This record gives sequence, C-alpha cells and structure tokens, in this order.
Amino acid sequence: MNYLKQTLVIVLITAVVTLSGVAGYQYFSGGASAEPKDAMVFPKKNQVNSFALAKGDNTFTDNDLKGKWSFLFFGYTYCPDVCPVTMAVMRDVYAKLEPEVQQQVQVVLVSVDPERDSPQHLQKYAQGFHPEFIGVTAEHTMLEPFAKQFGAIYFKNGDDPQDYLVDHTAKIFLVDPDGKRHAIFDKSLDEGGAYRFNEQQMALDFMAIRSAHLR
Repeated sequence: MNYLKQTLVIVLITAVVTLSGVAGYQYFSGGASAEPKDAMVFPKKNQVNSFALAKGDNTFTDNDLKGKWSFLFFGYTYCPDVCPVTMAVMRDVYAKLEPEVQQQVQVVLVSVDPERDSPQHLQKYAQGFHPEFIGVTAEHTMLEPFAKQFGAIYFKNGDDPQDYLVDHTAKIFLVDPDGKRHAIFDKSLDEGGAYRFNEQQMALDFMAIRSAHLR
C-alpha cells in the first residue's frame, strides 16, 4: 500500500470511530488545571466485558483492571511508526506522574497482530519502553469483541503471511479502577500545525479525571 492510500485508510478509521462515538462522549475544553482539555470523558461509564488475554506466560483478565487506572493502546510490535511513537508518549506521560500515582496506573499494549506477536515477545516489547508496562493479546475471536467495546477497529493489510501492516485505531483509552470505560485521549494540534499527543497535557488531564473520580 502506498503512503497516500495508507494515510487515507487511517483517516477513514479515525472518522468512523469518532463519528460512531461522538454522541456518547462529553468533551471538556476548560482549563487544564480544573478539567480535561485533550480528553473526552464518557458521560456513562460502562463496565468492560469479561475477557481473558495472554500476558507473557500468564493471563490478563477484566479483574486485572480493577483497582488501577489503565491506559490501553491497540497496536502491534511490527508497526513501523505509530505504535512505537505512542508507546514512547505513554512512557513520557507515566514519567510525569508522581510515584504514588504511578502505583495506581498501568499501561497496557493490546496487540492486534497475534499471528506474529507471541505473548512473550509482546511483553518484552512493552517492557522495553518501561519495566512496568504490559503487553497482552489473544486470538481474534476474543480480541475483536474486546476492541469493539472501546470503539477500536483493526484489519490486516497485505497478502504476505509474514510481511503486512495492520491498520488500527490509534487512540489511547482510559479504564478507571472500577473496571469501567472512562475516557479517551486523542492528538491535538501543536504550535507547528501538526497533530500529536501532548504528553504534558495528557498528564494534567489524567490528574483532573482522577481527582473528579475521587470526589
């Protein structure tokens, strides 16, 4: 797939996800210190359905979402650009949090390429960005419904069984300590006119969401 066609596919994916979910989101645009700026918070926090994903030699289930704030990103280790950049963003966001807050947070990379991403390889990849980061995956029969409940979609692009891309939603999802879908983080326009994740704003937005949840 040439660059122009690949870019168009990603734009269409983003448009579909945004349009399908916009009616269910509450968008905050106030001051960063008081309420989120680059995050969209669900007015109704729905429970994440039960699931079981492979995490290294262990299993990661819906029970593992309880008691912590979980940042979820759908990607894969063979991703040439978006995924490593986003994982680096989450590393920087995590680093901006106070140590006691970090203990309440987990960052989870959900691989949408289980054919090539073994659980063990995926876990090493995630921990390459931070030792506390988690990598999980599953067969598509489990993975697809898990992704869809977040409004995330993905599909394989290419016929070669080993050399292909996976087009996927590139947003970051936040699950609260009650195991409920709570918010979604998206890119914003920077001073140079490019869309990118703003790590500082994301950290401020998360703290605002966390504070509101505690009230």
